[in-house]
Parts: sequence; C-alpha cells; structure tokens
Amino acid sequence: MTLDRTSLPTPAGSDVSDEIDRLERQFGVLFDAYRQRLRQRSGDLDPALQPSGYRCVFTLVVDGPMGASPLADLLGFDKSVLSRQLHQLEELGLVSRAQDPADRRAVIISATPAAVERVEAIRSTDRDAFRARLAAWDRRDLDALTRLLAKLGEL
Repeated sequence: MTLDRTSLPTPAGSDVSDEIDRLERQFGVLFDAYRQRLRQRSGDLDPALQPSGYRCVFTLVVDGPMGASPLADLLGFDKSVLSRQLHQLEELGLVSRAQDPADRRAVIISATPAAVERVEAIRSTDRDAFRARLAAWDRRDLDALTRLLAKLGEL
C-alpha cells in the first residue's frame, strides 16, 4: 500500500509520515496473519487443499451456488486458475458442478454438503475464538476500532 503523503495534513507536534509508516506496517502484519490463518483453515478442510481452494469453497458456502464467471470475479481469479481449482475441489469431494437449468450451456458450481458442514464448523470455531478475544477488550477500544475502520472504508 502506498500513500501520497504530500496531500496529508500534518498535525502540530507530530510527524504524520512516521504514523502512516507504522500503520502500513500494521496492515502488513494483519495481512500476514490473515494469510497464515487461511493456510491453516485450508489444511483443516483438507490437507491437500491450497488456500485459494479454501477461498473458493468458503465463497460457495457463504454466497451459495453460482456460475464460474461470477465466482472468478468474486475471488479475483483468472478463469483458467479457477478451472484448475475446481478440478481439484471436485476430486476432493468439496464442490460439484451441474448444468444451469436457465442456460443449458452454463454450469452452476456448489459446495457439497460435506464441504458446507466442514466449513461451517471451521467458521463457528473461528467466530467463537474471535469474539472471545474481543470480549476482553475495553468497550471504548472496540468502539474506536469500529469507528476508525468505517472511516478507513470511506477512503
């Protein structure tokens, strides 16, 4: 992430450039932790599964069955990458493909019932752990984090 520091106001008595550098490093730490958890969750779902495959199955569980193009768009995958992922996921019994009743040339991809059950169990465990950790925070810190993330989302 690169920020144009020339357009940012500098508060009196502080060096905003140093603060932005610290923030960028913290985002790096956060993204690294996300990638690590994604690798772990992939292995939890199936030891042979890559993180991109987990993202694919997770998306199908959360968003429901869909065609290949919308799935590729949601994941930011090239269609050839998605095709390879789907082949592996089918071999592992995590997704199935069926003809789209609305367009016989198209295919609808779905998470299998086993995949849904396993992903939901992982999600439940993660959600419980996340909530337990945040429950120990001061309410003002939670409010500040929520407010600042909303403000960041407006950029």
